[in-house]
Amino acid sequence: MKLKRTIAAAVACCSLSLLPAHLFADELVLPSEVAAGHWKTRYMKEFAEAVGNGTDGEIDVKIFPAGQLYNDQDALAALGTGAVHMVWPVSVRVESIDPRVGVINLPFALDAERMANQCYAKGVTELLSSYVEPRQLKILGLLRTADLFFIFADRNVQTLEDLKGSKIRVTGGKVFLDTIRSVNASPVSMAASEMSTALGQGAIDGVFTSAAGWAEMIGSTGKYAYHVPNLSMSTYAVVVDKGWFDGLPEQQQTAINQALEEIVPRQWQEVAVEDQALIDKMVAGGAEFNTASADDIQKWRQLSAANIERFAEAYPDVQPKMNELAQRCGNGD
Repeated sequence: MKLKRTIAAAVACCSLSLLPAHLFADELVLPSEVAAGHWKTRYMKEFAEAVGNGTDGEIDVKIFPAGQLYNDQDALAALGTGAVHMVWPVSVRVESIDPRVGVINLPFALDAERMANQCYAKGVTELLSSYVEPRQLKILGLLRTADLFFIFADRNVQTLEDLKGSKIRVTGGKVFLDTIRSVNASPVSMAASEMSTALGQGAIDGVFTSAAGWAEMIGSTGKYAYHVPNLSMSTYAVVVDKGWFDGLPEQQQTAINQALEEIVPRQWQEVAVEDQALIDKMVAGGAEFNTASADDIQKWRQLSAANIERFAEAYPDVQPKMNELAQRCGNGD
């Protein structure tokens, strides 16, 4: 009888070894609030495939787009519970965890040229991650969301002064709110799904958004665009459950990092091209796209100095580290 049990156990063991590795894979749950057709979902799928290949199927990335599981804010809150392992929210969401992360949302803080310098991009990522790691989170990368700009239904805004008295929908985050208030406009928070209707009905005058937000969500309701280059380079933060990530074998951690190292620099370039194509499409359809003049940009910089100074006073350790990083990586002014 004992011999039969031993043989049965050996057969079972051999049978299990012949089964596909993915049946025993650890799951990496990755929720997202954007639609399945959004370009962010496309990069998530690339990430999933690369991680699967890099771990020989030992990690199976499960993507849940369109808020099927959580919106990004709730997904951030679920990190550490075991229900979610990673989320790619807009970086302003991470300000709620530690406001020092808001340094990258300050006016003119980031631009594509600096982020193309991998020394600088890696350093910024590591600095921001150091602020959230005490909360058992880790930031593994920063993807480009968009160089944000203003959209209006009836106002042909061409200068900073034209914004005065307007009600403008923003994504949130104290830094964004302060930026809008600094031009004597009123920031309004609302879901992205509501902004087109609100703009068309006059509940708001404008929207601070991306090229995709303009072309795909607002559409022809937004007749006029006003762009201040690099005023607000919005990003997605790749945030992971630190306890879960640190507990992975080194080979699996490496596979996750390498997948992002391949995707992130390329994503910054590709999305910029896609954004320009969307802007061109809107202009071809009759919209007007105004870019701030050099004098107007200088006014924005002067006005933004007060917001930057207030942030520096509140968090005096942050900006010196950003400046040192820029100098070390050859991005110093």
